[in-house]
Amino acid sequence: VSLVIFSCNESKQESVKNTDWLADNLSGKVEQTTDSTYKTDSTGKTSELDSCCVVSTKYDEKAYSSVYTSINKAATDKEEGTFTHDEKGLFTGQKFTKNGKQMSSLTVENTDGKPSVAKSFDSTNKLDFYYTDITVNDYGRLTAYKQYKPDSTLKSSMTLNYNNQFLKDQSVKDSVGKETSSYAQTFDDKNHVIESTYKEINTDSTKKDSTVTTVTKYNYDTFDDKGNWTQRTEMDKGGKTSKIVKRTITYYKD
Repeated sequence: VSLVIFSCNESKQESVKNTDWLADNLSGKVEQTTDSTYKTDSTGKTSELDSCCVVSTKYDEKAYSSVYTSINKAATDKEEGTFTHDEKGLFTGQKFTKNGKQMSSLTVENTDGKPSVAKSFDSTNKLDFYYTDITVNDYGRLTAYKQYKPDSTLKSSMTLNYNNQFLKDQSVKDSVGKETSSYAQTFDDKNHVIESTYKEINTDSTKKDSTVTTVTKYNYDTFDDKGNWTQRTEMDKGGKTSKIVKRTITYYKD
């Protein structure tokens, strides 16, 4: 239960179904990916490095993500997440820190090969939420949960739909079942995300509901010899370039 948004074809086929290499559409024995986001000028060409952030994901040799880092342009803020899995690759927990200080953590109990209960803790290790009714698909991807406050008051629920290991859409509802946000993705024939739509719904009881929709389109510009993309252009709904992401990838030695 990650509350964050977790080679050649032969290598993919040999991988266990619930690995993060598969979920992240990576080929080869990837050790780390690092994404650097750049602003663009009026012509759509690369400008300066965006102020936030350079993001890296490290994978262990079993193909599961183990460390996430995000560092701003000035290198004054560093957020880090560490992820743990059991011997079967089941997710067991995570911890996030900012500049070395704990921000939050999560522990997951697995029963009969599936998550049963998850507990979330704040920066002081105090329980702030717990999660039940957790379900996953055959690829180990989260498909639903309910979020409760420590006093057992329902706060929200979430449902997610996948094409195998690839997220198609998700929806968050409040305690009375009213949708508060949604997210959807479409893919090309190589399982690269080519468009995403995020909707945030204001459900203030004193006002009429309003929805803010953000559509982002993606074009993949360059690839390495493993077939993994190394540069991606992000565009708004009208096709205007908004960001260029350059990605460096390191691999484990065979």
